[in-house]
Amino acid sequence: MGQRALLAALLASSATACAPALPSFAGSRTTPADRVDVVAGMAARVPTGDLASGDSLALAGPAGIAPAGALRVGVSPELDMGLVVSSASGRAELRYGTRVGQLRAHVGLAGFGGYAVTDPDANGAQGSGWRAGAFVPLTLAFDVAGILEAWVGARFAFERVEGQLGPMAMGLASDAWGVRGGGVLGAALGFRRVHVLAELAIDGEWWSGHAGSVAFERAGVSLTPAFALRVRF
Repeated sequence: MGQRALLAALLASSATACAPALPSFAGSRTTPADRVDVVAGMAARVPTGDLASGDSLALAGPAGIAPAGALRVGVSPELDMGLVVSSASGRAELRYGTRVGQLRAHVGLAGFGGYAVTDPDANGAQGSGWRAGAFVPLTLAFDVAGILEAWVGARFAFERVEGQLGPMAMGLASDAWGVRGGGVLGAALGFRRVHVLAELAIDGEWWSGHAGSVAFERAGVSLTPAFALRVRF
């Protein structure tokens, strides 16, 4: 019951934010069989370069800080499945893990979607729409006696965003395709079943789309720092 209440709180709080931060919260391995990992924390999206300029990406990639969390269930010693939430978006994922010498490797496949919204303008008007895409993380990790974990990985995603910029009566129809690829570095410190996680992802992004009748292309780098508490039941 406590796990369900915590997940509901994560989903409700995430729905109030608008930055589409995309944390991995990978950990050093997939969730063990018959165990449940509950993760609760914060993630931020920090776009740079062309990604941080202009209104054309207001729906696709705004900056900001948002609640983030995850619920993962171990299906077998090598496989887990779960839900990761960040901002008003969520992704359902499946991960497979195996040992590589003294290290652990895991690969995932996820589909995600959610609500896209801009911050209010000077008149209080907001744009809104939807986003959907796919996400593939690849991770190599190790742990020390269950106390210290560290991981490094690569991640790839593509995304579609559609919506309306500004008030419905006079707003601009907006749509965009985005491709994202980069790496993530993370660590966790704790004891037994409680760990504090911290990670930083650096992604190159390319977006192409339309805002009204104006076409645009944007490319740049985005940073995604994230911090969380993980409890394993």
